[in-house]
Amino acid sequence: MACCITELEAGGAERMFVELVCRLDRDQWQPTVISLGAESEPFVDRLRREGIEVRCLAVTRRWDVSAVARLAGELKQLAPDVLQTWLYHANVAGCLAARWVGIEPIVTGVRVADQRGRWRRWVERICTSRASRHVCVSRDVAEFSRSHGSLDAEKLEVIPNGVDVDRFTGVEPMDLGDRGIATGIPVVAWIGRLEPQKDPLAAIEAFGAVGRSDPNCRLVMAGEGSLRGRIEARIEHLGLGERVVLLGRVSEIPSLFARSCGLLLTSRWEGMPNVVLEAMAAGRPVVTRPVHGIGDLVEDGHTGMVVVDDQPAILGEALLALLADRDAAEAMGRRGRRKVIEKFSLETMVSRYEAVWQREISLSVEREGDAGKG
Repeated sequence: MACCITELEAGGAERMFVELVCRLDRDQWQPTVISLGAESEPFVDRLRREGIEVRCLAVTRRWDVSAVARLAGELKQLAPDVLQTWLYHANVAGCLAARWVGIEPIVTGVRVADQRGRWRRWVERICTSRASRHVCVSRDVAEFSRSHGSLDAEKLEVIPNGVDVDRFTGVEPMDLGDRGIATGIPVVAWIGRLEPQKDPLAAIEAFGAVGRSDPNCRLVMAGEGSLRGRIEARIEHLGLGERVVLLGRVSEIPSLFARSCGLLLTSRWEGMPNVVLEAMAAGRPVVTRPVHGIGDLVEDGHTGMVVVDDQPAILGEALLALLADRDAAEAMGRRGRRKVIEKFSLETMVSRYEAVWQREISLSVEREGDAGKG
């Protein structure tokens, strides 16, 4: 089989792709990964260490038409029994390339309820129309895709993300002493790309209110992106220099959660945020906006706090409530951990994808047989 992804950077959707491919039953599936991104991207080496072939096309422009031709060449050479695409640009390019060289079935991976314009959804609908199945990461994403008319409703299927709970069990807390945070000082974690979708500036505004009421608390932000300069300026303007710490890109997320008392999620749009699953696996409550996918994960007042009001100050009030009642916060965290153990295992996610591929391959063989009879 072939698996095509937009890039192999260290993001949540990319990590889930890598977990899926690495956990496949190798007696049944021999995956080759094709990335539209560069050889230098972080997850390339992880896949190769697992014995998986990775081909990187190093596409430098998102709408490079020649990339479709190059991808088609790779697919023609591989002649896979099934193509799984992952993320928007890979879905579009992969479907076009596969159609060009007659590869089917095609299963797309729809990871987010994309808010970035009708033209993107129009392109997606036209280019992926020959896909056999569109696997959506949450019920919210499936409903968004159906209601906005971007994808054929009859082809939609929901397979939620999974999480490796063992990775978040028995972990030593991250030592933040070199960042001026002594043991015992409460820490709220914010984890994600410093990009508009994740709205990290809202986290700074929300924490401004927290800092005034609880000056001992710290906000620790893990991630990099184009908004870092604006974030640093806002931190300085609000006088939060000693209370907000920018860690940059962090690989040891479990140890950061072990050191924190909760997660703050400020995203404007999502599909099913992996970082929320990870926080729950670590037994940490979540304060979040009601973005897509949250309804499947966070029960307000039970496993976290869902703040419907869009104002950062209201997010800050929710954080203060969480910090004020540690017993209640820890109980939320325990309930969240139980939920992911029961409903969101990686093994279940992988087996469901394998079942989809096997079903679509069988249907494709049947169609070919019927065509031959005709």
